[in-house]
Amino acid sequence: MNIKSEKENNTVIISIDERLDTFTAPELEAEIKTHSEKCDKIVLDLSNLEYISSAGLRTLVFAHKLMSEKSGFVIKAPNESVMDILNITNLSSVLNIEQ
Repeated sequence: MNIKSEKENNTVIISIDERLDTFTAPELEAEIKTHSEKCDKIVLDLSNLEYISSAGLRTLVFAHKLMSEKSGFVIKAPNESVMDILNITNLSSVLNIEQ
């Protein structure tokens, strides 16, 4: 997994690719935690993410809870297979997702 972060005003956009799983989720969680202290909103671009495991889903819930007292957390452009997982787990009704 590669992580790329960029800041625009008080929003941080984090882009990730490949896999978000047990091995890579802690790295993303640390990145989110670092930026959450310095911004009001985090946008997680999943357009290049190929796979997400339960550990990855847990990281999304972590980010959602962490940013809930600020302007929020947005998941941007998940592909069809990732969106299927979000729908099956019903996280699509909880998380803010922009196609």
